Amino acid sequence: SYPQIDNNTEGIILDRAQLTAPADTLCYSYSKHKSLWEYYMPMTVPGDSATLPAVSAVSVVILSKTFNPEKFQALLTLLAGQYVKTGDPIRILGSYLSVFTTKQVKVDDESWSASAYNDKQALLAGCSLTSFISLFGVHSVLVYNAMVLKKRVVVVADSMEALLPMVRVLPQLVWSRQNWQILRPFVTLAEAEIADLESSGVYVAGLLDGSVRSREDLFDVLVDVSAREVTIAEHSKDDFRMGDLHKEVATFMVQGAESDDVADDVLIKGIFQRTNKCLELVKELAAADPTLSTETMEARNVPASTQRFMYNLAIAEGVISR
Repeated sequence: SYPQIDNNTEGIILDRAQLTAPADTLCYSYSKHKSLWEYYMPMTVPGDSATLPAVSAVSVVILSKTFNPEKFQALLTLLAGQYVKTGDPIRILGSYLSVFTTKQVKVDDESWSASAYNDKQALLAGCSLTSFISLFGVHSVLVYNAMVLKKRVVVVADSMEALLPMVRVLPQLVWSRQNWQILRPFVTLAEAEIADLESSGVYVAGLLDGSVRSREDLFDVLVDVSAREVTIAEHSKDDFRMGDLHKEVATFMVQGAESDDVADDVLIKGIFQRTNKCLELVKELAAADPTLSTETMEARNVPASTQRFMYNLAIAEGVISR
């Protein structure tokens, strides 16, 4: 590895690298550990390879502070292909140093340049909020509630291709925060990975291990892609009582996803506007009463079914202290 990494990080990388997976399931993936994004490109080695005769598969990994899966997928495709062709890690290091110093590289007849990729656009690329809502329907509002209240969300799927877009899209439900740092798109149930999740406090984690369905200690909400189900952990059910706001948001999301005239950016904006309207009221009430008491909310005609959500939203946004 270059530069050197600690043993704990190395173990996590090896767990995520897919090197023991069947050849026909190998695919590009990405995740995050602590403060760094990890991008993985596994690639099979031809059985008649003269450069890597004793190797069946390789995985080239890049660690970066930048979130842009498409940018690193293009780069890793070049680097992994170069390694399979040459079997020479020094050539890979040379290409990486070219990227590090000049932000561009050429491998054989193919070139890569960082300037061709916009990191801001990565927040919308590679996923679809419409597809997510279409898959889960009215239950999408439960995931919206979890994201707004900064709950722990676990997404489980049967394949990497199904998993990553469903994890990646969820911060769009709380667009104003612009926080993709909470994502752990692909993790395992190894002790080191669980420790990283627990230290994060709030996260959206993706897993292929179906046994996580019984690990309510790891989530407040479970999003099961293959079953098309959203499950609330028993310990969190009191925070998921639905009120008028949730009904309004759910109706908007489902109708928008069903309409050919509503694009993802319209959905994002509409959800943001409805959330922001509620947040403005929370701030106004908290300014008059820092405890945000039931009496204060009742005086402003906040429905009883919405009061707990308003209180939790105020805590999540740091408007009041618990």
